[in-house]
Amino acid sequence: MVPKILKFTLLFLLLNINPISAEIIWGPTLEKSGGEYIFETGNKYPNLSGIRGGSRISFPRSFTLFGIQGIVTKDRFEISGALKTTGWYQKSGQARDEDFFLGSISTENTTNIATREWSYRDSATVYAGSRNFADGKGKSTVSENRAEFFGRYYFQSANPNYWADGSGFFLSAGARYSYFKYYFYDVNQFIESSPVFYGPIGLGLSFSNDLWEFFGGGGYRHSEGDFYLDISFMPSFGRIKTRDFHVQRSINFFSENYGLGWTSKAEVGYKISSIWLSYLRVNHRRFFSEGRFTSQGGLTTEDIASNLVSGFKSHINIKDYSIEIGVLNKLDWDQKLINNEKVE
Repeated sequence: MVPKILKFTLLFLLLNINPISAEIIWGPTLEKSGGEYIFETGNKYPNLSGIRGGSRISFPRSFTLFGIQGIVTKDRFEISGALKTTGWYQKSGQARDEDFFLGSISTENTTNIATREWSYRDSATVYAGSRNFADGKGKSTVSENRAEFFGRYYFQSANPNYWADGSGFFLSAGARYSYFKYYFYDVNQFIESSPVFYGPIGLGLSFSNDLWEFFGGGGYRHSEGDFYLDISFMPSFGRIKTRDFHVQRSINFFSENYGLGWTSKAEVGYKISSIWLSYLRVNHRRFFSEGRFTSQGGLTTEDIASNLVSGFKSHINIKDYSIEIGVLNKLDWDQKLINNEKVE
């Protein structure tokens, strides 16, 4: 569910702003996403049982979001908000659930954004050089609801008014909340057993996510004539909680991770008229996190024993992009006032 504090923020602003001193812009949006979501856990060095290994669950980030957005501008300030949803469970492509062994030559790259060393690694996977002893492939569906809220302050001749000419930099900060859930089904499972097993197992798992992200950064806007260009880059900090339910094993895994990332945007717009414009926007998002997860339930002795352990290491990394199109309408308060006077 989308938190009420974000769901009603935009509505509150629209109802309580003075229309004479500010501009209000609103419109629908359509966004097509792609990318990858990966959950990994493992240990390169032997644990208490003497095993070096881990697991990886991979989901595609392919779905379509529908939504509505609103923007309030005054002087050099801009406040924007958006609500977006898939509306239903959408097919997102092939997902995969792997269990693997790790050896002495395996690598474990746990740090994607190293602030101390000023280094960056863009891979969504953590472990390499592994050998799978179990591997499941199947279909996936996803449902997502998202709410976001951003503020900007413009410098130089840049103007939050989309219809005004000008160029300059801006500072930006904001927050985004998203809840999304995957289903992994029609799974064909391979298990390196004696004898080897390979066959359909039906529904594999469900994976629900509760993600908060907080952003701070800036960008540049250039507006001239009928067109404008808007680009931005914002580093981020986030927290994600997940529930991973494995149907065949009847076991839940609960995780809480924290991490760093960034988001970037490039937007080109066309001013259709004095109150209407359209835009094409390309978004990129990276989120790399680490934390711990605990288990609850299970059918086997090993699964039940894992309930007594305080926690296991977990990594949740997201790399996605989207192409977004939409239209915006500027409310014409002067015309409304004239119409009201005529009615009176």
